[in-house]
Amino acid sequence: MNHSTRLLSAVLSCLIAAAVFPVTTISTAFAGNFSEDSLSDLYDNTNSTESKASVSTENAVSVNENENASEEPFNVFDIYNAHQDYISAAETVEPPPIYLNAEGIDVSYAQGKIDWKAVKESGVDFAIIRAGYGNANAYPNQVDTWFKYNMEESQKVGMNVGVYWYSYAKTVEGAYNEAESCYNLIKDYKLQYPVYFDIEDKSQMSLSTAQISAMVEAFCSRLQSKGVYVGIYSFANLLTTKIFDSVREKYDVWVAHVGNIKAPAYTGKYGMWQYSWTGKVKGISYDVDLDHCYINYPYIISPETYVSPSSPPPASMPVVQVTTPKPANTGVARGIDVSEWQGEIDWAKVKASGVNFAIIRAGYGMYENQKDKFFEKNLAGAKAAGIDCGVYWYSYATNVSEAQKEAELFYNTIKDKKFEYPAYIEMGCPGIAGMNAEQISRIADTFCSYIESKGFYIGIRSYASFLSTMLQPYIFEKYDVCVANHDVDKPQYSGSYNLWQYTGSGQVDGISTLVNMDYAYCNFPSIMKNAHLNGF
Repeated sequence: MNHSTRLLSAVLSCLIAAAVFPVTTISTAFAGNFSEDSLSDLYDNTNSTESKASVSTENAVSVNENENASEEPFNVFDIYNAHQDYISAAETVEPPPIYLNAEGIDVSYAQGKIDWKAVKESGVDFAIIRAGYGNANAYPNQVDTWFKYNMEESQKVGMNVGVYWYSYAKTVEGAYNEAESCYNLIKDYKLQYPVYFDIEDKSQMSLSTAQISAMVEAFCSRLQSKGVYVGIYSFANLLTTKIFDSVREKYDVWVAHVGNIKAPAYTGKYGMWQYSWTGKVKGISYDVDLDHCYINYPYIISPETYVSPSSPPPASMPVVQVTTPKPANTGVARGIDVSEWQGEIDWAKVKASGVNFAIIRAGYGMYENQKDKFFEKNLAGAKAAGIDCGVYWYSYATNVSEAQKEAELFYNTIKDKKFEYPAYIEMGCPGIAGMNAEQISRIADTFCSYIESKGFYIGIRSYASFLSTMLQPYIFEKYDVCVANHDVDKPQYSGSYNLWQYTGSGQVDGISTLVNMDYAYCNFPSIMKNAHLNGF
């Protein structure tokens, strides 16, 4: 019998005493499409930007300086009273905004020797600095000749910095080696902006979408496993046509599109836009690239050193709006799935907008630092607003041993929580693209059976084509299904499912970004309660 039938039987017999919770993410949107795209017009009428540089001067954001501390010593009572005042004040302080306008530059050897003091005084907020290119472990001359100078001198003057690595990789192994090269150079530096995988070289354009996607995943996931905040840089057309949605939307995006335009020709989510290659900045003798940034990366990446800026945040991240077809069947409940990408959420407004449930991401991978930064806060906020919750974990496992480690970390993250919707493993990472259905099914079964043994009602979520081709039938007989197929009137999936993620470009009051939206076709809260699941 299928999973829904088994669950209903358990409800009627009252034999199930387990826990269930759902989890969701925004950084991982899905596409029901694994076909390769045309290479025509791939360059947006531009050449490779490797010989270019980047800087931004207009509307620069100034940083408040800390006031000088008093030199008079406190007596013990003053210290106690001051601490009590601090606690009282801290309870009313608003958290820093997740969205924030900032103007920056990106630089390499091409800018020569930079006067970073002059750059900082000109009003530039941040700099993305090239560390190198290719496999610098094997070829040390591929370390950028000005990297060390640029990193040290920019940080001496208080500049917020990130890094990019220019890729020449043509294989997954090559991208992995580039990630290792990059990490060896950056590991001892404190960064306030992401480390970006710069994929744009002409030599890579003959590669398939699957190949480029796998390379992006290899580089980004390797650095992410080491605790690095990572992103993808390329021009708008490549981001759209040569990287699968399921890969691109897991990482922050820096899009390049220059010209007299109001926004890049890119409909996905992005945190930074490189809008010029011919900027002029005091302290730099040559043209430099200019960048707009819309995400408060210094707070997200380095909260312990964060200093609040003086300018207000933008209302939301700029995105091109997408018209979503009306689904044929809107189910019994309307929901969203969220992660740290949404930043601060006003859950009362979300509830008032008609959202019934939220699937909240708990994390991804098998390392402690890969827990979602906003999981606890999102779960508490949604519960306080009266929104039913589920949870999910994005899997990078490529064998059963890794799947077991991921499942254990997932369980440890959610074991004391109560949920009204299932717990999901989200599958589809490029690392398993070359495997057969039997291998992938063993990974899924290892993860799901462990979570189920701990008393949680577990499901699998992925895009429609993955569910249709990459898993064996016995998986669907054991576990529930959430299918992701965006902006269509019904999923292109013939199997049974109880949850449908129908768009990645939804808009909900209380959330500043676009958000994944879902329909449920099963009254999970009632079923869980009647079956005495998950603490009911």
